[in-house]
Amino acid sequence: MDYLGEKCPICNKVFTEDDDIVVCPDCGTPHHRECYFANGKCAHEEYHFIGRKWEKKTAEKPKYKICPVCRFPNGSNDMSCQRCGTDLRSVGAATEQEHMKNESSGEQWKDPFAAADNEELIDPIKYLGYDPDDRIGDATVREASDFVGPNTIYYLPKFKRLSEDGVRPSFNLLGFIFPSLYFANRRMWLWAAITVAIGALLEFPSDLMVILNDAPSDLPAEMLSFLSNHARKIELLADISVALNISARALCCFFSNWLYYRFTMRSIKKIKSQHRPASHIKQAGGIRPLNALLIMLIKYGAGLMLLAALFFCVEFAFTFNEVYNV
Repeated sequence: MDYLGEKCPICNKVFTEDDDIVVCPDCGTPHHRECYFANGKCAHEEYHFIGRKWEKKTAEKPKYKICPVCRFPNGSNDMSCQRCGTDLRSVGAATEQEHMKNESSGEQWKDPFAAADNEELIDPIKYLGYDPDDRIGDATVREASDFVGPNTIYYLPKFKRLSEDGVRPSFNLLGFIFPSLYFANRRMWLWAAITVAIGALLEFPSDLMVILNDAPSDLPAEMLSFLSNHARKIELLADISVALNISARALCCFFSNWLYYRFTMRSIKKIKSQHRPASHIKQAGGIRPLNALLIMLIKYGAGLMLLAALFFCVEFAFTFNEVYNV
């Protein structure tokens, strides 16, 4: 019988091809010869009284191919890696027991078919083949992944390129459609506030055009008169604001990833400089959908404040003209 991969019940070490193994004649338990004679008896002597036989615990696993690039366990017949596409025709298939021999010689190995821990079940390709201890800017891959949280499959390659190439544009659709919501969701409050302020100002002329075209019945006469008298100017300003708004969104679209990369690196560096536990990196990062809801309310509130300010200024101007007959 092949005992490779099994453990000696006395020293608890894995058997290798070079070990001298003796088997108990009564129950069949394998031992290192030195361990057996040092112990003076079978480690499972209790088996002898109940007639129990030793059973092999390490079953032969199906053969597989470990990708040399991303370390993904592929089937023995796969010609290319199922994850990264690397050619596997020159990679030999191996069994668990053959890898266990490497472990006994000091090489670290993890069974890819073993039960996954909770973190692996949530994100089975968390590091995308990168070494977790590799550097990305001022952080490791593990730290960056912990801070990003959801969607590391998108951000880790982006961060890796940004750390190597510096400032460079990369496409972020959410940064174009909802820039303030994107920044708030990723806890980037400064940029969320900046985009809210810019967005509210640039969308204000278009809001005035909506009010002018669909004027409510309870709209003050002074305000309606002001909008009507300046309709052409407001329309021109709205067209210019739309173009500027699209330009601003385009900048967010192409540089949101770079801004988030800088924010991630600075946040991790700050946490590490304060000697806080690594668990704080996860707590400080990730996404917060409620932040997006909050920033949306702030944005609409800012728009209403601009309208209220305009109403006040128009009413004040009309009152001033009536009093002083200007």
